[in-house]
Amino acid sequence: MASGVTIVIVVAIAACVPGVPAYVIARRSGLRNPWVGFIPLLGLWIVLCEATGQSGWLALFVFLPYLGALVLSIWAAFQVPARHGRSRWWALALLVPGPNLVGYWAYAFTLPRLTVQEAIF
Repeated sequence: MASGVTIVIVVAIAACVPGVPAYVIARRSGLRNPWVGFIPLLGLWIVLCEATGQSGWLALFVFLPYLGALVLSIWAAFQVPARHGRSRWWALALLVPGPNLVGYWAYAFTLPRLTVQEAIF
């Protein structure tokens, strides 16, 4: 019984740690389905791809052995700030695996909110 509860807690944490900033980035970017950010393993990458105008299917590169996740991570670190009109210095905070989760949290919550007019159109 305890191992089942542990698995549920681990899955919930794995979905929420990258899911919350992904959801916020999706909402503030005006994406249609911001809840996608909570999909374990892929949610953040789907949101980042769609926030840059690419297809969410591009997120499947994460599953390519060795270089897939690395290439997608480097690409997203430079493209996401550029797409939102932010400084390229954000790439430093978004590049390093592990600490980049803190970078995505900071990026998400400092991203300007959409106005009502922007959200409608």
